[in-house]
Amino acid sequence: MDFRDAILGEKRPRILVLIATLLLPLFASVLFLLGFDSGLGVLLVFLSVGIAFCAGWSRAGVLSGLSVVFSSILWLFVFPPAVGYLRGSMDTRYTPPRALGYKLDPRGELIEGLTNGPLAGIAGAVLFGGMAYLMGLAVRQAIQERTADTQT
Repeated sequence: MDFRDAILGEKRPRILVLIATLLLPLFASVLFLLGFDSGLGVLLVFLSVGIAFCAGWSRAGVLSGLSVVFSSILWLFVFPPAVGYLRGSMDTRYTPPRALGYKLDPRGELIEGLTNGPLAGIAGAVLFGGMAYLMGLAVRQAIQERTADTQT
């Protein structure tokens, strides 16, 4: 496997992971708008880390594994405040995760989400997505070595 294959991966698994990258935040958006938002952010990030693991397992490329985690974390920071801004609501379910712990107006929440979301997305993608991708790759190689040892 050369460097380009490690970054981009094989075409078919990469396409499937990228489809999941688009559908996961879309599904979360529908659930959020329907009011099923309790624990949705944690579930979204957990599922995206699982998809990053599957990307490593299926050799979909590290870029696709990182992108699914990045998009989920970015959704968590941007989508709820954008809904709050459009509705003009100060409700707590529209606030992004924040370090300072004080609540802003809907516009301030959206600006904070747009400012901090990409940074948190990159950090989370590298940490969580990268580790999950490497674990998926390592598990696949361990199973392949084990089956090769038993066949000889």
